[in-house]
Amino acid sequence: MVNVTAYPCAGKRKSFEICLAFVRGCGGQIGTTLRDGAAAFYGVDESNVDVWRAVRARGSDYYYIDNSYFDSARQQHFRVTKNRLQHPGIGVSDGSRFRALGISLAPWRAGGAHIVVCPQSNAFMRTAAGYDGDWTQKTLARLKAQTTREIRVREWSANKGALAATLQQDLAGAHALVTWSSAAAVSAVVSGVPVIVEANDCAARFMGGTDIEALPTPERENWVGTLADNEWSLDEMSKGKAWLKLQK
Repeated sequence: MVNVTAYPCAGKRKSFEICLAFVRGCGGQIGTTLRDGAAAFYGVDESNVDVWRAVRARGSDYYYIDNSYFDSARQQHFRVTKNRLQHPGIGVSDGSRFRALGISLAPWRAGGAHIVVCPQSNAFMRTAAGYDGDWTQKTLARLKAQTTREIRVREWSANKGALAATLQQDLAGAHALVTWSSAAAVSAVVSGVPVIVEANDCAARFMGGTDIEALPTPERENWVGTLADNEWSLDEMSKGKAWLKLQK
């Protein structure tokens, strides 16, 4: 048996089922109190945040599971990253898993009228991200000092499907998207909208910049391919495909 314990969020069926699929694939176990060895999480909230912090403090390997990087694969694929919240997209990919999603990369946008700001939940920022303060207010103050463009704030909602459904509306005609680490940044890059992300372990970190009026437009093909290579269906997780990939 591999010494991996998954700690799902208490009372959340989806968290339990996804954690269960992962540990089935590696011969691990489900737990509620801190155990020796590596750990896996699908979501961090008040029910498992103490374990989350303890695992990271002692330097154990951890596997963080979350929704797909790509909206079209939501509820079909789930990303898993070792010792990070998101994969940086660095690596070599043949692109086959990304092509199977049927997603096309839109040309980079040359300009736009407004800036989309995507906050994340206070609970996520406090627990998983460990952010102290009001990210939205700090970000708005900084942007208003740098640009006169219209700023549109997308209010956070627990209904991720509804958020995903309206994201493209906000990206239409956008100059840029700004977030801490939301997967909305991946959607923006795929849609050709430049990004600013602040978290070091955000998947779009190496796609973005810091100057709101002069953002980069890098090559994206290998990046999206690598992200697609690092997310799996529950069936693939249960069969150990995710685990084997993550050990390379």
